[in-house]
Amino acid sequence: MVIERAGVPNPFELRIVRYLSLYQDLYAFAPYIAILFLALAPSIRALGTRAAEWCGEHPRPLAALATLALAAGALYVCQAYPLTMDEYTVVFQSKIFAAGHLTGRFPPELVDWLIPKAIQGKFLKPDSHTGAVAAAYWPGFSLLLTPFMLLGLPWLLNPLIGGATVLVMHRIGLELFGERRSAGLVVLLTLASSAVTLNAMTYYTMPAHLLASALYVLLLLRPTARKAFFAGIVGSCALVLHSPVPHLLFALPWIVWLALQAERRKLIAALIAGYLPLSLLLGFGWATMLDHLDLVTQSGRVIAPSGIVESILSRLRSIQDWGRYETPSLVQHTLVFAKLWLWAVPALLVAAALGAWRLRRERIWQILIASALLTYVGYQCLPIYQGHGWGYRYFHQAWLVLPLLAAGALRASPRPALSGYLAGSAVLSLALLTWFQALQIRAFVDRHLAQLPPIPAQVRVVNINPLQGYYAWDLAQNDPFLRNPVLLLISQGERADREMMARVFPDLVLVSEDRRASLWGPR
Repeated sequence: MVIERAGVPNPFELRIVRYLSLYQDLYAFAPYIAILFLALAPSIRALGTRAAEWCGEHPRPLAALATLALAAGALYVCQAYPLTMDEYTVVFQSKIFAAGHLTGRFPPELVDWLIPKAIQGKFLKPDSHTGAVAAAYWPGFSLLLTPFMLLGLPWLLNPLIGGATVLVMHRIGLELFGERRSAGLVVLLTLASSAVTLNAMTYYTMPAHLLASALYVLLLLRPTARKAFFAGIVGSCALVLHSPVPHLLFALPWIVWLALQAERRKLIAALIAGYLPLSLLLGFGWATMLDHLDLVTQSGRVIAPSGIVESILSRLRSIQDWGRYETPSLVQHTLVFAKLWLWAVPALLVAAALGAWRLRRERIWQILIASALLTYVGYQCLPIYQGHGWGYRYFHQAWLVLPLLAAGALRASPRPALSGYLAGSAVLSLALLTWFQALQIRAFVDRHLAQLPPIPAQVRVVNINPLQGYYAWDLAQNDPFLRNPVLLLISQGERADREMMARVFPDLVLVSEDRRASLWGPR
């Protein structure tokens, strides 16, 4: 989002993806390169081999330890705070669900201060007449988050998903390789990749996408009608997590493969039967509701069938609009490719590429490779840009393919030295690179929150200046029913702010003001 005003220089010329690449990822090259050399030491290779063997023999204790470590990271590194609009959006909607509603409610006259116009409909969608507001994302992840919101532990969901991912990846390793050592290497490479570990400390939906992809693969490795049905259910959960695009790109090669099976009719019918109910209810059903927010807030009013059909058709027609958007530039391609490397275990992508070459003639590996390539190339071609986030987020649902291919490369041509080197790199990555990037994230969160001035106890409204700081509008995070004691608003300009305050909050006066924000409290 870019906010522009006449005569005011734009401080956001540098997009966040480039900012993070220049001021965080660039510094990660030092530990990354150091690991590549340190892993040559025989003692490190031996340590890595023992670590992979332990992971293979003890998946459940490892999953429990991983969950505890990720939960601690969610509290300390990410401070249990939804840093970005992507995270805030799903947290916002889960609070609505936890209150027993489908939409929140804002005063209509405050909508433009509570939700900047540039993100209305992109993250949160308000109705300017009634003040009804809901997440523009599909609601699957928010529903998963709701029980944890009711318990006051929303930050715990993704660490639990991370722990579950350990168990599923271990099981896939066993299914593909038939022995625990290779399964242990798969798990070690997964956990030691900071893209996987650190995103599991956030409120992003990607850890859930990764787990859904892993379950999808596990069910379809040896497909039956029953497994295809449950794969469809898992796939429908992935479709409605926040956007259908990630799962569609990953799943398409599997769907095509099933369609070519001898029993394709039974398998495809079972798969579709699993997909349809949840996809229609939480997918297009949610999209329809967003198109009729005014009716949702009116007692006794229902959405007519013609309205439902029109909403579905409008979603399908909107795909044609993508052709008018600018495609990612060469610089953006380069940055996300670098992120793919720097947020993985050093040498993992080389080993995965070797595995793809060695296993290219085996059908199941062809499908895995196709899923990974379609995910990567698809997002490089679509007019969808990564903004905020750690690592290359748009590849996350296909991340499981990398450790599987790497382990497959070593399984296809066993060389203890190479296996030990890769496992040793993973151990060092967990000990050095992941910690380094975790500290970078913690520092970034601290700097971001420091853009808010200290708020005295008597203050009730804060008008944040979006033209100071960096992505300062992300700080305007409020309860969907405005139950929080302090309202965080985005300034619309000094004159507009003062007129609004006099109209909506006549009992409040200006307490203090600086370049960051103006603070208002009782007389």
